[in-house]
Amino acid sequence: MNILAIETSTPTASLCLSQNGVVTYSTEWTTPRNHDAYLFPALQEAMNKLGDTSPDLILIGAGPGSYGGVRVALAAAVGISTVKGCDTVAICSWLGLAAPGIGIISDAKRGGWTLLRPSGDICVLTLEQLKEEQANGLKIATIEEAALVNKHEISVLCSSLKPTANGLIQAWSTLTQEQKDKLKATPPEPIYVRPPHITEAKRKPWEI
Repeated sequence: MNILAIETSTPTASLCLSQNGVVTYSTEWTTPRNHDAYLFPALQEAMNKLGDTSPDLILIGAGPGSYGGVRVALAAAVGISTVKGCDTVAICSWLGLAAPGIGIISDAKRGGWTLLRPSGDICVLTLEQLKEEQANGLKIATIEEAALVNKHEISVLCSSLKPTANGLIQAWSTLTQEQKDKLKATPPEPIYVRPPHITEAKRKPWEI
């Protein structure tokens, strides 16, 4: 089975091609915003590796993270799947990053913290709510750097966890067939942890 995976939910993004369980192409890049500038050359390399064959499945890291980055990956994946006739599946970028029973957090900005519970549920908590969960026994890890969580006095088991395209493939392999079928039947889209924040322009476009 040929699996193409794309992970662009963080500034450090990656792409991985697995052919019959063997990684034949893998690349990584770092950029704060313009993932598309690096993604499409990487996709071309992966398609060249496939030659006359096609992907059987395209996995997209759906976040939590950069909406823009995930949308770029989804748009590219949908385009390829339309031409090649393969499935496109969006899965949580954090699957498999921590040991069972461990939650994962990231800075959701605006005073909030995104939490992936061990159960698989995702929510946004205030710092006080997060610390209350920890007081009740929740153990957590984070994709953030240690300096950030230390600044907020959050105790974590480990920091700087990194979602990767290869990690998506590994996480996919651990799912049951029922879970895979459910994900395949779900339209791929980014994980929205809360409604987008919209800032009103100080001046109307026609006044500028």
